[in-house]
Amino acid sequence: MSTTKLNIHRCIPSTQAEGPGRRCCVWLQGCSRHCKGCFAPDTWDPAPRMEKTPHELIDLALRHSVEGITVLGGEPFEQPTGLAQLLSLAWAHHLSTIVFTGFTLENLQGSDNDDIHTALQHTDVLIDGPYVEEMLSSERPLVGSSNQRFIFLTDRYQMPDFKPNKIEVRIHRNGTAIINGMGREEQLRKILDIKKEKQP
Repeated sequence: MSTTKLNIHRCIPSTQAEGPGRRCCVWLQGCSRHCKGCFAPDTWDPAPRMEKTPHELIDLALRHSVEGITVLGGEPFEQPTGLAQLLSLAWAHHLSTIVFTGFTLENLQGSDNDDIHTALQHTDVLIDGPYVEEMLSSERPLVGSSNQRFIFLTDRYQMPDFKPNKIEVRIHRNGTAIINGMGREEQLRKILDIKKEKQP
């Protein structure tokens, strides 16, 4: 089987803010859904940004001794071949898998694309459904609107394994800050205010 490169928006090799335990988190680049109010419109453009093979991503995860990988977007299922290879490799190395998608499980199950079905067969938890701005909710971990579902496709995790939302901030030597995780608006504003205070 030939290896497909994935178009990556960014990758954090080790985080505790994107699901149970310590995880390698991969944001894929490209999404045609364009949900109103999307918090990451910079992931929409499908033009190549940073390309990595599934093997490179799994090697990165293994070097950081994580328990699993989390894949977000963009829209992961718009890169079904690379996604299927990534998730299959993760399972081969006993890593758990969590995938976010703007599609519903029923949409995906109705697809005639074999790679989509392979990806689903190697997903422990699917978090599905589009972000709906009018249904904004931050009460549950990791999701932004109340319509989005946690679907446990294996018995590896259950809802109690998903802890309350947290935010991680990484400040690079050049002064830029990278924020990941989920939090309330007031938390994000506080972080941004602190960063502004530290600017010369």
